[in-house]
Amino acid sequence: MSVAILSDVHANIQALCAVLDDVAKVAPHASIWHCGDVVGYGASPNEVIGELQRVGASGVMGNHDLAALGDDIVEGFNEGARNAALWTREVLTAQSREWLRALPRVLEMGSTTLVHASLRDPIMEYVMDAATAEENLRGLSTPLLFHGHTHIPALWELRGDVAHLTAVGDAPIVLRGPSLVNAGSVGQPRDRDPRAAWLLWERDEDNAGLGRVTWRRVEYDIPSAQEAIDAAGLPNWLASRLAVGR
Repeated sequence: MSVAILSDVHANIQALCAVLDDVAKVAPHASIWHCGDVVGYGASPNEVIGELQRVGASGVMGNHDLAALGDDIVEGFNEGARNAALWTREVLTAQSREWLRALPRVLEMGSTTLVHASLRDPIMEYVMDAATAEENLRGLSTPLLFHGHTHIPALWELRGDVAHLTAVGDAPIVLRGPSLVNAGSVGQPRDRDPRAAWLLWERDEDNAGLGRVTWRRVEYDIPSAQEAIDAAGLPNWLASRLAVGR
């Protein structure tokens, strides 16, 4: 069983289409899961939702998805993110709102759990340090948790009683125990690599369903995504950051 895991698409249709093309090339029969923040920041929320519906993606709610539905969580956003969320509210179709509203905050899929941010706080907590990772790892009811939110690919593993951060790159990594696996960001990477990120999980039935994970990076038409943001009247820095990956 292969699964393509996407996170933080952020209404970037150019990045999403490039990723879906890559998925079709390397794992044509993979199921597609997403870890939320489908909308926000970018200029193509309805188009992105349409593509995810087309490929039958399953996934969870992110903080920007919640904000786009009218939640007052938007009051805690910075000015640019807030402006983008309010713009997204105005342009979402009724069908898009219905699809977003149906997303759960936590989704268990066999040996895995999907959330946007963390197990303790599926919407807002950033897993960026060992203490936070350890608390979340200890609370797992499944061996694996896939998430996003930080926009940075990462793998935290519980070794004994300690959370260990494993360096990730292009090579596959075999999962050997309880793990938090961050897919990175399709539409707005923040690890200084502007290429869209997605995660391939190849499940191994002989290894308690853990298998291995591989992070993929995909070039896409960044200027086109930037032009769409500018044409929508969204803050310029939401466009400029795409070229530098931060």
